[in-house]
Amino acid sequence: MMYDNQPGPSQVQHPLEVLAEIERREAVGQELLVRDSGAPWAELLAEYVDALNELATPGTASTGFIAAYGLDEGHAGGCG
Repeated sequence: MMYDNQPGPSQVQHPLEVLAEIERREAVGQELLVRDSGAPWAELLAEYVDALNELATPGTASTGFIAAYGLDEGHAGGCG
């Protein structure tokens, strides 16, 4: 037969696999940019966290108390 030498159906990559590969490549690229930038990332992150803490707990400097929020046996406040 003349169709015996035809190659099988081509493999098409699933669209979600294509998107996952693009995301992975972008993440690697971003990591390289961050690493190679020479910025003091640990110090910047610490300053950022300190600034967020100040915004999250206003007034603690004047009272000396720090608001502490936690989970109650794995449940956030307001359950039941």
